[in-house]
Amino acid sequence: MADLGMGRRIEGVIELVETEDLERLADLSQTLVGFLDPAALAQRTALDLYRMLGLPLVSVAVREGSTNFAMRGVHGARTERFREVKVSTGKGLGGRVMVERRPVEVQSYLDDPRITNHFIDVVSAEGLGGMVAVPVEHENEMVGLLYGGLRSIGSIGDRAKLVLERAAQDVAPMMAASIHASATIRHRVDAERQRIASDLHDDVGQLLFSISCAAQRLRDGGDQNLVAVAERIEHQAQEAAQRMRQAFKVLGPASSDEAAATALQREIDDLTARSGVATHFVVRGVARPLPPRAEAALLGAARQALFNIERHADASLVVATLHFGVSEVSLVIQDDGCGLPEDFELAVVPRGDRHWGLASILRQTQRQGGDLEVRPGEDGGTTVRITLPVDAAE
Repeated sequence: MADLGMGRRIEGVIELVETEDLERLADLSQTLVGFLDPAALAQRTALDLYRMLGLPLVSVAVREGSTNFAMRGVHGARTERFREVKVSTGKGLGGRVMVERRPVEVQSYLDDPRITNHFIDVVSAEGLGGMVAVPVEHENEMVGLLYGGLRSIGSIGDRAKLVLERAAQDVAPMMAASIHASATIRHRVDAERQRIASDLHDDVGQLLFSISCAAQRLRDGGDQNLVAVAERIEHQAQEAAQRMRQAFKVLGPASSDEAAATALQREIDDLTARSGVATHFVVRGVARPLPPRAEAALLGAARQALFNIERHADASLVVATLHFGVSEVSLVIQDDGCGLPEDFELAVVPRGDRHWGLASILRQTQRQGGDLEVRPGEDGGTTVRITLPVDAAE
């Protein structure tokens, strides 16, 4: 998040940014609305800023996964290696920006002691000297980096720096939206791939095993006329099983960072397929791998909560939000159903035949040191919040 000092600096020297610059930035923001592909958004942003500023090099890096920013928009580069750069915390100029969470300028990249040597070869090949990198942040979440560079030693100038900072503010909501839209599509694709893999394992895998066993019995039956046929059937079944195992590798999660989100997407899609209830799934924060026990508890609790909605809520809409915080992960599931009974009380050991599902969620959550909240929704229905502690270093 930009600090107040930077805000005052921008206000104090805003006259350096010409009215024409502000108008062109406004036009740029309007043009970029609707870009749901992060790479396309980055490329268009880099092109427009390159034309606007007249710098030798302008580039845009977009967050991918939990730790990397990939250079997806580049204009003015001399080498392909620059387009392949991936920045992580502390590495290079962009990595320094990730640490300080503010714009950082160097007048000689190769000689500045603040900058690590991870990208020295790339910068040398480009002939870059003065550079600036600006964070693109939305709701305290860094989603991208804007770069401007010279092929000489010196400052890129106040106007260029201020335009980049203003552009970072303007493009931040769109970049965050494009990253989240791309992730949503990826979650749905990965969930469908997992479903296909599960069906292959449960149905085709068992069928191939049965065929192989039947062929082996036929071969061992003593009829020499059938031995060759049986061996051919068994060989074909084994080859098909091997190809299916190879398919499992392809159909596995594309990223361990988003495995939990993909699994939750599958559970939510299954609810819609079974009951016809409309669903919406949102992921906030920077996705990262969860410890196996926490992931199992989260998925188990989510599965039980969705089952309760399907069985008891008479809902027409379910909204699930998975939020990755610094030290915890939370899942909020909201429905617009009939709500909680007036005498509702969450209990570890419920009485009679009511609320056993919620008691199961509570036990799973507490085993991981987490919390469970069940309350009436603000506009009706029920809200279930599951929070689990997760060490950011895990």
